[in-house]
Amino acid sequence: MESIETVNQENVQKFLDDISNLKLDTKFNNWYQYDVATMLDGCKIENHELDESSGDSLIFLKSSLLFCSPELGVMRHYPKNLVHCFVEDKRGSYESINEKLLFRGELFSVTPDTEQLCWVRDCQNDYEIPETQTIIASWMKWLNEH
Repeated sequence: MESIETVNQENVQKFLDDISNLKLDTKFNNWYQYDVATMLDGCKIENHELDESSGDSLIFLKSSLLFCSPELGVMRHYPKNLVHCFVEDKRGSYESINEKLLFRGELFSVTPDTEQLCWVRDCQNDYEIPETQTIIASWMKWLNEH
């Protein structure tokens, strides 16, 4: 049976491997591999998400969320009780023919303006919705765990 520490190390390594697969600029990859990895030492990662276009990431811990942005050079820590989820389903109510958004999920924080979290999953095509719903379900599960 694996120890909790081994599982924690594996989850940190999986996160770092996923970061490496993004093919980020070397300085951004190094920032994750050294600075972020050092901060995560001893932390239990429950889940993580990556924005492939920006290199930003969300790291779900037991009682909090860590937002990392290599471009901004920030790691922001949000207690779970300051994070909220919003879901908007517009499939049945287009307001305009030019409106392309069908479905949207957002994790956001109730924090000062310069420190706010805004992690969004938008769907402009029907086939994107099931995957986004699965991701939002994992957010909700994390938010509701004690």
